[in-house]
Amino acid sequence: MTVPHASQITNPLQKIDLTTALQYGTAQGYPPLYSFIRQFTRENLHPNVPYLNGPEIILTNGSTDGFGKTIECLSNIWSEARDWIREREGILCEEFAYMNAIQTAAPRRLNVVPVRIDLEGMLPSGPGGLEDVLKNWDESKGKRPHLMYTVT
Repeated sequence: MTVPHASQITNPLQKIDLTTALQYGTAQGYPPLYSFIRQFTRENLHPNVPYLNGPEIILTNGSTDGFGKTIECLSNIWSEARDWIREREGILCEEFAYMNAIQTAAPRRLNVVPVRIDLEGMLPSGPGGLEDVLKNWDESKGKRPHLMYTVT
């Protein structure tokens, strides 16, 4: 495929050229790419989503960037010098997690709490399993988590 320097197409959802692609774009990303991925997702990956207009997408620079934006959106920064320990937010993760995910949560000072795993993912029960971790939650390290990071 050859991408032309300039295209005569006026529809921004179909216009693919270097002149347009190398400019600062919209906040949701390059319109033709956004449109294609959104349509592909709705028709092929999640065709039976029951809510109005189907699933939505967000373009990111990769999994760590997307996870970082999610963490920033769904958590507050906690400071030991400023905040009560009871205000510290937590995140559950598999005991062996992707290190970039853990490092992404670190600057927000989230209480990262591991949950034991087996070959199928997080253990729902048993020592160190999800039920055990939540039943025996140590409030001296922060409030119960409202986030969970797992590899599906």
